[in-house]
Amino acid sequence: FEQYEKKLIEAMAIDDESLKVLKPLSDLYFTLGNYKNALSLLKKVTEKDPTDHKAIWQIAEIYFVAWDTQTAELLIEKAINLKNDNPKYYLTMVEIYYNTERYDEALAFMEKIIKLRPTNPKYLLATAELYEQIWDIDNAKKYYFTVLEYEQNNEKAKSKLREFTRE
Repeated sequence: FEQYEKKLIEAMAIDDESLKVLKPLSDLYFTLGNYKNALSLLKKVTEKDPTDHKAIWQIAEIYFVAWDTQTAELLIEKAINLKNDNPKYYLTMVEIYYNTERYDEALAFMEKIIKLRPTNPKYLLATAELYEQIWDIDNAKKYYFTVLEYEQNNEKAKSKLREFTRE
């Protein structure tokens, strides 16, 4: 990472306005959790390219980590409007809603993720768990069964369904 970062910084010294340099360097800082450096570069990226949904999402993630959920929510909505088929963006919205105790909205976004990736056991399982947390056991069961349709050996789904039949 250090060599890669060094090369990108050298390239920025030559041209600090190039998206070819700004995007990878901001991506690197974001991935490493160096949000202070990432944020300033990501803002430059979105100034140059206001349609860069990934950079907008990354900025939203940084605001979310800093607990500025209102700004994060607005930015995620913008990213989703620019690219509405990326489950990652919806998942961030689920996290925001869940952490601000807006469970119905979190579930609505999980349902959107399921529409995008109907066979993904990870998303199906997360939806089942969310339904279970709000005591909607019928929907939780439905999603645990759906998990098993795509991943027959999923121990968590099996265990939860056994637990429900005992109750």
